[in-house]
Amino acid sequence: MQAAAMSERSDLTHSTAESDMDTVTQTVHKMPASNTAPASEYGPGKRFLTKDKNVHQILGGGRAADVFLWKDRNTSVAVLVGSTLLWCLLEKSGYTLLTLLSNIFMFSLAILFVWANVSSLLNRAGPPVPEFSLSDDFVMRTASCVRDELNKALRFSRNVALGNDFKLFFKVVTLLWVVSTVASWFNLLTLIWIGVILLHVVPFVYDKYEDIIDHHASNAFHAANVHFKKLDDAVLQKIPRAPAKEKKIQ
Repeated sequence: MQAAAMSERSDLTHSTAESDMDTVTQTVHKMPASNTAPASEYGPGKRFLTKDKNVHQILGGGRAADVFLWKDRNTSVAVLVGSTLLWCLLEKSGYTLLTLLSNIFMFSLAILFVWANVSSLLNRAGPPVPEFSLSDDFVMRTASCVRDELNKALRFSRNVALGNDFKLFFKVVTLLWVVSTVASWFNLLTLIWIGVILLHVVPFVYDKYEDIIDHHASNAFHAANVHFKKLDDAVLQKIPRAPAKEKKIQ
């Protein structure tokens, strides 16, 4: 009798616990926060912004990617603080970046020159300056990468300039106008500092909230496509264009 009573109590407790868990789960799913953070519609290989790569791979997957994603917090903080101090120094002192670098190199060379000559007079070891040299392989690989990227940029510019794709031309002109407008607000040094700050903020935020950002970016992209289609039908398609030249077959 006692065993049966204990079994009934355990079954009753188990069923009560399951009922409570179901109630909590339903309550959580009804909360607004769960609705504002939808499950990702873009699984691995189906991302809207990053496609088949994650943020770390897009940033190069090396030490720089770790710094921008705050995986190496000490280095990230050092880069942010150092760049901010350098920007404040140049902005407040009136020095330009070239002037500051020239002064740093001038004083460094003067100190090393005096150190080397005094050491030779005192028969002591000179300054520990290592020998730097670039290998032929490194130079060739760098030149090859630069050549490939320049060729891609030249081909892209040619396609845009020839008017083969009016939508692409419109996008490039709009981007250049935005860059020109933003650049008129700040000097080059401030733009570089803002770029450093954004590199430490945007990738980190996107990596943390990738699903939500992808969801809203997809909705915004489709809405923009609808408006651009209306503009294309109403205005762009009515612009007269030169007939395409037929290739002569010999």
